[in-house]
Order: sequence, then structure tokens, then C-alpha cells
Amino acid sequence: MRTPARAASLLPLLLLLTAPASLLTAPSSLAAGTVARTDDGVLTQQVTLSWDGDRRRRVMQRSAVVPGIGTLTLVCRPDSTLVRLRPTDRTAETQLWMAKYESKDDRPVVSVKTARVYRFATATDTGRGGTGPVTHEGLNQQATIEDWQSGYLHGVISQRPARNRAGASMAVPPTTSLELTWWWTGFRHPRDWQSCRMDATLRTDLSQRPQLTWHGDADAAGNDTRTIDLPGLGTMTLACAADPTTTPSLALAPGTEDSSLYVETISGEGLVDDHVDSDDLVRDPVTGLLGPVPLPENGMLRVFATVGGVERAFTVSSYWVRNDAEHPEQDLCEVAVAEVGAQA
Repeated sequence: MRTPARAASLLPLLLLLTAPASLLTAPSSLAAGTVARTDDGVLTQQVTLSWDGDRRRRVMQRSAVVPGIGTLTLVCRPDSTLVRLRPTDRTAETQLWMAKYESKDDRPVVSVKTARVYRFATATDTGRGGTGPVTHEGLNQQATIEDWQSGYLHGVISQRPARNRAGASMAVPPTTSLELTWWWTGFRHPRDWQSCRMDATLRTDLSQRPQLTWHGDADAAGNDTRTIDLPGLGTMTLACAADPTTTPSLALAPGTEDSSLYVETISGEGLVDDHVDSDDLVRDPVTGLLGPVPLPENGMLRVFATVGGVERAFTVSSYWVRNDAEHPEQDLCEVAVAEVGAQA
């Protein structure tokens, strides 16, 4: 499914999230797996999970590699619908951030979710209270999975040093963007009437490490800005100082004056109208920048940069704490950026 670029997050849910009972038709077998390609150091993976009818003869999960991090698996069964992440290193801080769009009570809603695997949660953590080796996000809304459901999400998968270590204490793997749509029907009907389809696109620029991480105010010194070269687009700068009087931000220095930026800021959980804010920006003729755009304290950005008539999209996860005067070692900033791959 190809999602329109600018309207990706605010795509009208009427078409995606409604389906009449007449769609419960007899099975017409379809199954597919993972197609991966590498162009100019960018790995793009298209993952399709699709089945109809008697589930004993159907593949009900598909996996893809997350370079340098682990494995992402899509699961769609009448008793389990989820996306699962299994990193190879549990001692690191591994995060799957998602802006998940669905319909509830016939209204479009969004929720920002962070599925994490970690052993050390804070600077003083003993390592005894971490998570297990796997994390997941469920896609169903009810314990007994609803008969019909659909939705989509934008995600960022990233990994960094554990929170008891300095932000630059390990070489981090590249970030991976995730675009996922799902649809199932007939899960409360006989097997022959059941079907499910999930389509995911994962994109990883193997040459980039577009993250900013520091753990503790002392670690922020020298680590509070990061400039990312984006060939054909310009340079992106992430800024997140320990000084609470400053505003963490993202800015783009475009390669040409013919440029603009459209940004969606997504936070919390609830109605799309209440939890997604958008801004249209043009290049500042004094600074030469698009932005800066404030980074949410606990949320995500969808950034659409148009430079020289070419639009490229990015998903950003952002989490920072900068107000612990009594325990400044507990302050932190964790930002990850991943360019979005085109969906099939």
C-alpha cells in the first residue's frame, strides 16, 4: 500500500478502517514473504504477511532483520496480533517507537508507544529490574481479538548504550524506519472465513548513525548536538543541551533556497485532532535554516523536507529529561532519526 507522503499520518481513516461484513468471503489463497534490496548503502525490506482460510496451512508470522540490532517479526493469528522485536544485545537500550493510528468508537485516534528491551533503566540501576529479551506491541484493541480490525503505524527502531553508561560509550548501529499497515477479518467466524494481511517496509541507511544520546548532565558536554549529512538534501542538526532554559530542536540547512518543511508532532494518546500538531515552514532568509523545530519531550516527529522539488520523509523519536536538579546524573536525552522508505 503506498501512503501519500505529506498526508501519511493524517490519512483519512474512513477507507482504511472500515469494512462491511460482506468482505467475509471464501478464501482465495495468497502468501508472500520478505523482499530485500540494497541500493547505495540503503537496505530496504518489504515484508508481506497474508493468509486466508484454514490457518493450519498458512504462515502466520513473517520476520525481517533489523541491521545491527536484531529481528522484527509480524504476527497475525486469531489469538495474537502484534509486532515483535528481539534484539541480540539485551544490555543495550533498544527502542521501537511507534505512532499507531486506528479507529475507536468510529473516531480516528493515535497513540505514541515505546516498546523497549533493556537491562539498565537509569544511571544507578543494578541491572536486576530490566525487561526480558523480547518486546512487542499488540495491534488488537480487545482481549478477545475483534472480528475485524485495521490500522497503520510509523516507527523508528534504534539502539544506544544502556542508561547506566555514557552516550558515546559504544558504537551504535544504524537506525531503521518502519511503516506498517494491518487488516484482518473473520476472527470470530469459522476458520474458512478468516483472513489477515500485514505489509511492512523497513529502511536502513547502513552508512548513517543519525542519533543524539547523552546520559547524565556531565555526559551532555560535547554530546549535545549532532549534525547529519543528507546528500541531495542538506544537513540536519539535532540539538539537546542539558541546560533546561534551551529548547531541544531539529533544524535543516537545505542545499538550495527552493525548500520547505512540513512537520507533524505526535504525542500522547487520543483523538488525532488533539494529539497531532502540524507546521509548514519555509527557509529563514537570515539563518538559512528550515526550523528549528522543537523536539517533543516524549513523542515523535514526522518530517517532510522538500528541497529542489524533491520530497523526502523522516520519522523521529524523542525523549528527554532535564529537570532533575537533585540527581543530574538521571537527566538524559535520546533522539533517533530514520528516513522513510517508499512503500510498495
